Amino acid sequence: MRFRPSPEDQEAAEITRLVDEPDNAATPATDRPEVRRQVEADRRVARELREGGPAVPDALVSAIEAKVREAYGPRAQRSRSRPRRRLLASGGGWRPAVAVAGLAAVCAVIVVAAVGVGSSSGPSIPKAAALAFAPSTGPAPAARSATLLDASYGGVTYPNYAKFSVPPTGQRTDRIGGRPALTVFYRLPDGTRLSYTVFSGKAVPLPASARTVVYEGVPLKEFSTSSGLSVVTLVRYGRTCVLAARTTPDVVLGLAAAPVLEQVAA
Repeated sequence: MRFRPSPEDQEAAEITRLVDEPDNAATPATDRPEVRRQVEADRRVARELREGGPAVPDALVSAIEAKVREAYGPRAQRSRSRPRRRLLASGGGWRPAVAVAGLAAVCAVIVVAAVGVGSSSGPSIPKAAALAFAPSTGPAPAARSATLLDASYGGVTYPNYAKFSVPPTGQRTDRIGGRPALTVFYRLPDGTRLSYTVFSGKAVPLPASARTVVYEGVPLKEFSTSSGLSVVTLVRYGRTCVLAARTTPDVVLGLAAAPVLEQVAA
């Protein structure tokens, strides 16, 4: 299977080179205002994230992950389904679903604090996946074309999943283990949230639990987290991309492979 870069992909690769090599700013590509704006935006995000706060202890991250498992894991699902009828019939004002939603919101905020400002252990794909529980801090990117959004980072342009009825809903920037990263959020047809994170810099090491899956001819790495996330990661233009959602692995695999398959078909 031979990959042919599209014009959008070639532009993304040029942006990657310009971001990585600031001394080589004078190229024909920089004559285009949209390329200059994208390069300047990427450099600004990287600069701001490098000036982030102190590292968060790994123990705090582990504690918050445990709370997320408690709120979202299989045991929490069973405990909510069993007592619900009895609690609602008791006449009390407490509702299990509301209580769990509140806990989930608190956990999400704390997880953002834990994974967003970095860690001495270095960049981590599982920590990037945990951003699936984090709130957006920016608006949803607009569509650039039928297959791409008007958002890119490190030379990787985020896919437009409109034909799958998976619209973008927001975005946020973080520094994970000292490495800047940009996340775009999407909403699956059933309402489940999907995060698509791109790390700056060289490829991030894979977790030991990741396994290789060839989806429609596209090699991907897949694993699941104890908090119920299906995670798929791949490297595009030298950048690590991480997709995560609380859904079945085949859904995330298909969305991860789609931009690569579209590139092949171009």
